[in-house]
Amino acid sequence: MKKFNILFMAIAMILSINQTLIAQENQQSAPKIYNGPTDYFGFSGYLQGAGREGKLFKGEQFVQSETAKYIFESLYFHGTYGLENQDDPAIIAHWASKGLTKEVYDIDDADRMWSVFTPNGIYQSYDEGHKFPLVFCLHGNDNEILLAETYGFAELGGEEGFITVIPWAKNEDIILEEIPRILDILREKNYPIDESRIYATGFSKGGMATMRAGMNFPEMLAAIAPGGAGPASVVGENDEALNAVGPSLGFTAEQYANAAKYTLPVLFFGGTCDNMPINSNAKNWIGITGAVAPEITDETVANTTANSGYGVERMTGLNYDLDGMEIRALDGTYYYIGSYFNEDGICTFRTVAVEGAPHWLIRSESAVVWEFLSQFSRDRSTGKLLYSK
Repeated sequence: MKKFNILFMAIAMILSINQTLIAQENQQSAPKIYNGPTDYFGFSGYLQGAGREGKLFKGEQFVQSETAKYIFESLYFHGTYGLENQDDPAIIAHWASKGLTKEVYDIDDADRMWSVFTPNGIYQSYDEGHKFPLVFCLHGNDNEILLAETYGFAELGGEEGFITVIPWAKNEDIILEEIPRILDILREKNYPIDESRIYATGFSKGGMATMRAGMNFPEMLAAIAPGGAGPASVVGENDEALNAVGPSLGFTAEQYANAAKYTLPVLFFGGTCDNMPINSNAKNWIGITGAVAPEITDETVANTTANSGYGVERMTGLNYDLDGMEIRALDGTYYYIGSYFNEDGICTFRTVAVEGAPHWLIRSESAVVWEFLSQFSRDRSTGKLLYSK
């Protein structure tokens, strides 16, 4: 809760100091580029502590964006009521206005609490027997489940017709217990889940937990999308990184080979002031998706980042050759989207780099992620991956 409150107060500073900073910038001959979010967010050492001090954060652009306003409003709303008041009528009305019903389970257990969001009228407005896709949305390190509600997936589920589950994901290991436990509870309560369309996504430590979920449940998950975290490496059986909490997260060659048997689609996303450009460990994950790609090494990533034109390749660090590349203008910034295809011409590996974004999930990312995830389903009897455009 402490870290959540710090983030809430930090974001709240955005509006109070914005006009002062703009006035100062207007006195200069050129727009000021800030080296870290401390200039707006107010917590020192943010980029330095995350190893991002070398990446320029365009604070003066971000603070005026619709995304910054959305973050502020979301944090204000959730910070006002807190975990202990989730049955308040204002909470119910808030989510109902977004086309959703929110339920909280295990609320008295700080290590097991989780929430589920279902589209309104789930048993009335849809055809009898209709089944809904389910998205596990995993929050970051030391955050609480309320913060993950600001990611945009719950709201998107109300619009697109999928169930969003936000489990307590305090570390990467607990998620391996929580996903099957929660699914069993939902089944017992007869939630209309489409078992062929279960997905996982998350941000920061939630992105790491997403990778761990994908590696351990490739026969169940139709696709995954880790955000705010670099691709995990290959480690030995006795390597400490197998149980590490941090950027050294890794999996054995045997684990990667097992996931590859099921062809698991993967999308990595994040900001260019965060985990993009991507690192060379991407090759491990491309392998489990069945995509065909050129060789990826530290050298190729460095050369692509330094020498490519200002576009998808430069922003992501990967050379896409003739595969899909797209630049979209969303939420006041640019999304650089690169894809590798499998032998059937289907995009099974994708990266999304959000220009100027810090270590925070930008609202439109949820829609871009869902666009990718929703194309895939999995035959639960055979484990075979299925694709529908």
